[in-house]
Amino acid sequence: MTLHNIEKSAFRKGEYVGYGGGKVWHIRKTNCSHANWFAHNRDKYNEQLWAMRLADMQTQLETLKPQ
Repeated sequence: MTLHNIEKSAFRKGEYVGYGGGKVWHIRKTNCSHANWFAHNRDKYNEQLWAMRLADMQTQLETLKPQ
């Protein structure tokens, strides 16, 4: 699987960095029952995304429009 806008974090083991909507997102695995992956905007923690699969997270990031 190729993720075009998500890459492994160089500084945090087990975490990823995603790009979408002109923003940088920190992505990590969760233990939540409604989602397996959680992302938050690097500059605004309250801006969050949830997804079941990392590929679903990529799709969400691709559909974000720059503000």
